[in-house]
Amino acid sequence: MRNRPVREGIMKYRVLALSPLASTTVIQCSAPDRQKLALDAPALMTMTDFNYQCPVVVSPDRRIDDAQQDMIRRGVRSLLVLEAERVQGLITVYDILGERPILFLQSAACLQDSCNHHELRVADIMTPVERLLTLDLPIVQSARVGDVVETFKTTDHTHLVVTAACPDGASRVCGLISRTRLERQLDSTPDTVSAR
Repeated sequence: MRNRPVREGIMKYRVLALSPLASTTVIQCSAPDRQKLALDAPALMTMTDFNYQCPVVVSPDRRIDDAQQDMIRRGVRSLLVLEAERVQGLITVYDILGERPILFLQSAACLQDSCNHHELRVADIMTPVERLLTLDLPIVQSARVGDVVETFKTTDHTHLVVTAACPDGASRVCGLISRTRLERQLDSTPDTVSAR
């Protein structure tokens, strides 16, 4: 098929050349987790950018077993917790499979006599928004991977939330940096990025 100019208003567009797909064609995929990074690479390369990849979200009322299945289906290890389009917190697979459910069941917050694991909700064990650690987008844009590694060494958090200022003074979540993904990208042991 030939490229023919198409006139629409003042702009001229052309039909792009099409060709059939060969039966031997394979898919080339550079998954972010498989992309190896150097410590002096831009820190943005460690961030899941929500401008290009929508965050996977969950309601605070969802049962934690269902949230874990959501993670498995979507191939993620964390979910942003949203209610009425507002960030309420973050829940990770480590929260669900770790000690948080047991601690909640043993706490005074578990009000029912028959409080069971299968009844636990995301809100019961998530990291609430006020406890999430954030990085401002301009800081991440000017940082290096090594800076992110050093930052993770100062905390036991598994994720850092990247935020950007809105014109009205509010902030929006624009990305997420995962400690585990960073370790895989650096091809390093967990100790390399672990808290001191």
